Amino acid sequence: MTMGAKIKQLRSKKGLSQEKLAEKLNVSRSAVAKWEADGGIPEIDNLLQLSLVFGISIDELVGNANGQNNSNEAKTVNSEAHDFGNQCYDIELAGWNDGVYSVYIIAEDTDFLYYYQYSDKVNSIYGMIGRKYITSVLPVNGKKMEKPYIKEISRDFFCGKSVKIELAKREGVIRGFLDFRDDDYRNAVIHSFEEDILHLQFGGTLNIDDITKIENLND
Repeated sequence: MTMGAKIKQLRSKKGLSQEKLAEKLNVSRSAVAKWEADGGIPEIDNLLQLSLVFGISIDELVGNANGQNNSNEAKTVNSEAHDFGNQCYDIELAGWNDGVYSVYIIAEDTDFLYYYQYSDKVNSIYGMIGRKYITSVLPVNGKKMEKPYIKEISRDFFCGKSVKIELAKREGVIRGFLDFRDDDYRNAVIHSFEEDILHLQFGGTLNIDDITKIENLND
């Protein structure tokens, strides 16, 4: 199946017209029609947006996936497998959740995008952000990133490290001094990941679906 046919199939499964999909991607309807007719290939930022709308990885979208991953470990696609370029991105999240800005996307798996945010050689940040809460991934025009100091990243990268874990905040939920549920995870250590569960080093678990963001804390 060509990528154009895959986009058309996924769009139909979502019940979206070409116009509605175009609105979500902030492109013209004719651009969507061109992709579906295999008259062109979406730019990387549009591929990211398509993967988010359809709830699949870029690997699956472009037809390089080897079928459903049956192991408990989520499949990670590294930057060497897909060229995310040197482009910076702003990633916005739904509801009252804090997104990330001017980040370099390193990799993805079925639940998270992995990113690198340059500050300096000592304080640079690596993080993972929940795909289900992402509303947009937009390139930052005219901004170039420093190359990350590691080439590969996955969930295991964050195990055994001090991290900040942010949980989903939805509109309509009291937030601020009455909302303490993130406070216990501002300096946490992850022991391991299962398919749907994160295990903390000193006991306790979190549901993967509730996590919007994890970032490493510098020593």
